[in-house]
Amino acid sequence: MSRNNPRPGRRSLSQGREDLAAASLRPAHLLALQAFDVAVRLGSFKEAAGVLNVSASAISHRIRNLEIHLGAALFHRAHRAVRPTHAGEKLAAATGRAFALLAQAESAVEAAGQRRLRLKVLPQFASAWLIPRLSSFLTRHSELDLAIETSNRNVDFDTETFDAGISFGPDKPEGVVAHRLMEVRTVPVGAPALARRLKLRTAADLGRGVLIHVTTFPAAWPLWFKHAGEPAPPATRAISVDSFVAALQAAERGAGVALALEPFIAESERRGTIRRLLPGGHVTGSYWLVHPPGAQRSRALQTFKKWLLAELAKPN
Repeated sequence: MSRNNPRPGRRSLSQGREDLAAASLRPAHLLALQAFDVAVRLGSFKEAAGVLNVSASAISHRIRNLEIHLGAALFHRAHRAVRPTHAGEKLAAATGRAFALLAQAESAVEAAGQRRLRLKVLPQFASAWLIPRLSSFLTRHSELDLAIETSNRNVDFDTETFDAGISFGPDKPEGVVAHRLMEVRTVPVGAPALARRLKLRTAADLGRGVLIHVTTFPAAWPLWFKHAGEPAPPATRAISVDSFVAALQAAERGAGVALALEPFIAESERRGTIRRLLPGGHVTGSYWLVHPPGAQRSRALQTFKKWLLAELAKPN
């Protein structure tokens, strides 16, 4: 073979350089796409700037240049927040998947030879059930590392790099492997002093109290009243917090009436800091262990899943 004619394989790689996707993006384009993706997830240029450790004007400048390059507006801009346009939504779907895949690939390389499990867990399940039992898992499986992040949002494997998550919902999640962990009921609770003062008899009597709402689950109280067969009373006062954990803490301190998630109030009831204000509860959904289909090959995940299901099977 002539020296001037490279081997077919090498020739095809060389000739394809101008068509390589990675080579077609300049550093400025990559930075702009990164700024866009973070801003669209957070809904704020300012918050994106904080995450990327640059100025808000730098984020705005990068995204503006990206809009000029693409010839389309990517955001509807408001005073304190931004939301994607139709074009922005289409681009966000692509950048979310692309950056998630890159992060997953990087994590896979970093974790080579290690046994590390990354979990995204809803705060109530983490604080009231999982974390108090973690010492048992770590004692039995000292070879494994757990990285747990709590969030009020269910895990999204299309855009996030977790190996598994503990999610909540009324139905079995689609597109993932899901194992039901426990059924959850909502019950109105309040501090003992508040319970004595309100002397509630029916759901309609809750209108005499301050209802504590959870902003990430705005339908919680309306659904509870619907199941109770009563219209929601016209509340004169209300408090809003961002999680059921915060709602329970506020109720324990006498701020108002919260919807607590059973079985997570047992410890507060034992301490006497909380009391059920009305009998019974209403099923609102279930907690699920979820992971992508490909994650079933992970020995760390299988070990954690086996331990988790065994703990749940134990009597309270």
